[in-house]
Amino acid sequence: MNPSVSDETLHAFVDGELDVADREVLTARMQTDTELARRVCAVRTLRDMVKLAYAEPPAAAPQHTVRLRERIVRRCALGCFVLFAGLIVGWMLRGMESPVMATLAPVLHDTALQPVSLAREPDPNRILLHLDSSKPERMQGALDQADRLLTEADRKGRPMQLEIVANSYGLDLLRAGNPYAERIERIGRRHANVQWVACSQTIARLNSQGQTVTLLPAARTAPTAIGEIVTRLQQGWTYIRV
Repeated sequence: MNPSVSDETLHAFVDGELDVADREVLTARMQTDTELARRVCAVRTLRDMVKLAYAEPPAAAPQHTVRLRERIVRRCALGCFVLFAGLIVGWMLRGMESPVMATLAPVLHDTALQPVSLAREPDPNRILLHLDSSKPERMQGALDQADRLLTEADRKGRPMQLEIVANSYGLDLLRAGNPYAERIERIGRRHANVQWVACSQTIARLNSQGQTVTLLPAARTAPTAIGEIVTRLQQGWTYIRV
């Protein structure tokens, strides 16, 4: 019987970080090991989907051009998601039915929110919420979900770690002076185990357009949102787009 391949090895394979000999061995094994091939496919496809769906908007351009590009990108992202979802989501979520889904389903309320993890044994106590929209209902929804998850974890004595990553238009949630600043401060005072993460790539884009970006005191930055998401997925966190 072939030994099990660790998640770390799979991530290194997809990232191109294995040496030539190990890569050749793993590639050869995938030819006969269907389960291993599915695991590699799931890791690679999820990353590609996230990169496409959450790509940064282009730099300043005529408004009609921006709108056209946004429609094209969103349609492409949706098309890719629909194409791949039927092939891999069922496999990817098998290990999440317990304990993640059982733990989070009563708290999330919104059945459209689908937790995703790359780990064989996803950790329901390490959650990343991703916001890329400045629509009031989306920003409000992100804070509502964060509040519910943290409050429920405290009530049950679970040591949850929660991270809210904001990029693209969602960065508005973490900018100083926004309408949700006081609520974010209150959540932070009640829960020391929450982090607010702003995408430096988004900030750089806004700066290049002449905008000055001042973040809330509670926010820290990550080089890119996609990098933060992939890193957390590799570490066994559960990802939820809100």
